[in-house]
Amino acid sequence: MLKVLNFSKCLGCQKMLLTVVKSKAQCLQTLRNFTVQDASTALRPFFFIVHPDLFGQHPTERSVNENSLKLLNEYLAGHAKYEKSQQKDILFFVRSQNDSGQVMKQVRISLTTGNLRDTVMGILGACGLSDSHVPQSKISYGSDRPIDWHPSYYAATGKPNPKVQKVDNRPTALTLRGWLRLNIGKSRAQEESVRYIQNDIKRLLDKLQKDIGMHTIRFDSVWGFHHFRGSLKSFDRLNIAHPGFLKHVLKGRILIFSNNTGVSRHGEIVLSSEDVPQTWITLLQTVGAYETVLSRLPMMEAKLSSLLNNIQVVRREKQHFRVMAEEYELLLNKILNSLRRCQDHVVSSFGNRNLSDLHLVVEGESSPLMLSSLGQFLVPASIPGTLVVDFINKNSDEALNILKDIQGFLQDEERTKEKAMEVLGLLDLQKDESVTPAQMISCCTRFAQEHWRFGVSLAKSRIRVSHYYSVMQDGQICVPWDWIGDED
Repeated sequence: MLKVLNFSKCLGCQKMLLTVVKSKAQCLQTLRNFTVQDASTALRPFFFIVHPDLFGQHPTERSVNENSLKLLNEYLAGHAKYEKSQQKDILFFVRSQNDSGQVMKQVRISLTTGNLRDTVMGILGACGLSDSHVPQSKISYGSDRPIDWHPSYYAATGKPNPKVQKVDNRPTALTLRGWLRLNIGKSRAQEESVRYIQNDIKRLLDKLQKDIGMHTIRFDSVWGFHHFRGSLKSFDRLNIAHPGFLKHVLKGRILIFSNNTGVSRHGEIVLSSEDVPQTWITLLQTVGAYETVLSRLPMMEAKLSSLLNNIQVVRREKQHFRVMAEEYELLLNKILNSLRRCQDHVVSSFGNRNLSDLHLVVEGESSPLMLSSLGQFLVPASIPGTLVVDFINKNSDEALNILKDIQGFLQDEERTKEKAMEVLGLLDLQKDESVTPAQMISCCTRFAQEHWRFGVSLAKSRIRVSHYYSVMQDGQICVPWDWIGDED
């Protein structure tokens, strides 16, 4: 006996099923969209604990965190354009929760492009931070169980056993030749993709130089060139609105877009790329008041020199960091008062000895008292004067030996750098602040000697000597100073 189907019920079921499927699809679509903005918000606790300003007493760790933050920013900004197979490891220093935060913990983080949310969760987990605030991205309904073939299958078919390969294959060191052959194409593509931005930056620089007559416009920030372009556009709109005022204030001056706003101890006008134009205007309206402060700084440095038997007081500049005039005046005033109270100790320690061959840098409020790799005494302003005197007295011979050799090192560094640029045909060759002159000399010497082994042309490339491999968003190539050659 034939059964008659109730088509009205079937159609109703189909409509109901279609509605459920659509609702489920919409729900999954909503959960799946984990954006770059979501990632930046979720990483705020992480940004707080690795911020370079927290590592003022540890210049090496500060520099590593600055470079790693720049790489992380590049990753977030260009995540959608990266290939799924690409992976990059970066290093951060985090203060340990024990020992009053003095011990530094190294945290190595992998930036994967397969799933942005998984990368964020991995970063938070590596630093021991809570991930409860991270929004959900999708619901997993499971996947097919992978087939696990018996070894006899591979023996019979002659196919390679992936498990045996994983056991037998030992990781090989990545050589510079191998890395360049994999990434030179990406560097060229990145350069070409942002060429219009670089051209726009050049156009804006030329226009502002012509309109205002500034001595120089520079960008010195942890953020990338997109921020520089945005800052120049905002400043150009400011120039259109206040042409006479800006020309009066800035003609012949040096303008730097950096991470803070103020007038530096060298008289440079520093504007933060993160501030709004109204904040810039407020500073520019008070630039004239800083002239008095700037005129006092050399006299205070001369007084500091006289209190320490004519030691040379020099100023040390750091990448992405400018010391403001008012801040420097406070630091000098504090250390002057400290040394005035211990002049008897100065006389008993040095007598009539002339210390003019030594260099002293007032390094900040509470940075460590140390002798730098350049032979300079780095002195925090808050330290008692007697400790400064004792430290200089104890380490003066070592400082003199370093200063005696350092000029030769710096000259050799510049010479080998120029030679490497000439041999490779580079447009630019720079180094991270944490790379010492001896490391840069070693790297550049090997560049010039082994360039024929690289297997690719680096003509018109821009290279930064660092501690890691990377291709930056503008195509700049980062290589470790101790890169491995094919014969190493």
